[in-house]
Amino acid sequence: MKKWFAFIFAFLFPLAFFAAREADSGVTLLHDGAIGVDYQNQKYYEFDGEFFRIELFAKTGTFNIFCKPNDGKECALLSTVDFFSSSNFLMKLDGTVYNLCNSSFVQREVRSLENGAQLVFQFVNELRLVVDFSYIASREDEAEDIIQVKLYTINLGTKTHRVDLKAIFDTVCGENTSIHFTTDRNKKIRNETSFSASEIENERAFLSSNEKVSFQFVLDGANVSPVEKVTIANINRLHKMEWEALIRKGRGFSDIHGYDDSGIMIDWPDFSLAPDEKTEFTFYISAAENGSSPRGLAYIDGLLTHSQEKKDDEPIPALPPKKENSDKRTDVDFIVPPIKDYQLDPEYIQGLIDRIDALQSSKDVNKNELKKLNAELDAILDKLRRQ
Repeated sequence: MKKWFAFIFAFLFPLAFFAAREADSGVTLLHDGAIGVDYQNQKYYEFDGEFFRIELFAKTGTFNIFCKPNDGKECALLSTVDFFSSSNFLMKLDGTVYNLCNSSFVQREVRSLENGAQLVFQFVNELRLVVDFSYIASREDEAEDIIQVKLYTINLGTKTHRVDLKAIFDTVCGENTSIHFTTDRNKKIRNETSFSASEIENERAFLSSNEKVSFQFVLDGANVSPVEKVTIANINRLHKMEWEALIRKGRGFSDIHGYDDSGIMIDWPDFSLAPDEKTEFTFYISAAENGSSPRGLAYIDGLLTHSQEKKDDEPIPALPPKKENSDKRTDVDFIVPPIKDYQLDPEYIQGLIDRIDALQSSKDVNKNELKKLNAELDAILDKLRRQ
């Protein structure tokens, strides 16, 4: 009998998605098995650090980021109007667009973690988006000046879904100047502008600043997930745009509701998510006091340098065997951007191979995505062979 009990317990325990346990402090924690975190549910939570403070509201699923310069006068990096509702997340799920912060089809919650905070958006069909915030210091023994943001999309249901994610940030720092954003390549943005995936790889980061603080969205580099499109426009127009956002070049950031009221919309590549699968997108936000430049991009590039300090005999992951139904790559040509150093890292290559293998095994395969990934892998291997 004891053997049977032990067998049943060992079998059922891993299937439990949530579990409660007593922390050392006596507080009961919940456990999210899909992403491996212990947490508490909160109606409202302040994730406080030396340099940043993030406020999160469970009812609206909204948040804001506050910077704390040395002068002690805290400043918001995003609009504070109406519980920060002009900054939010959008999802196109199986062809239907949802504003996750006000949709009646979505349950919202806030989680406090030991060293972080999360917004959670839960659909009734068991699809879940978790927005995870954590702090990083770009330099040792200094205040944490970088926010790592991870978007986990998890399918806990029984059907495969097609998912596309966007985030809109109602920025305020650059709105008192003629230049609302500047890219890492020093492209100055004074009016409506959009950037394709290849342009984002070139421009890399988007900076907004005022007389007190500068902050930066880091959208390219080691550990940063590829972004399909970035659109910068009047915040009200961003919210009213069709899913395939169109801009009018040369149009300013003003409308009848406000003067020079700009925002940035980040669009990640769409993907297919089978039952029990999850997808993760990562980007970074960094800030600095006026007179200094945010070090987010420099920190990310430093991760790249560290990852390249490998042993000479460290193996490059082997290609998976080709499947009989593998797509031919000769019917569509893709121009692959120049391969960067972080793409030569074995972990990156293995992740690329795993993604290709998962797509080839999927019934709802995105053929264009598969061909693009194969073209990227071919270019990486070709560069490795030449070294």
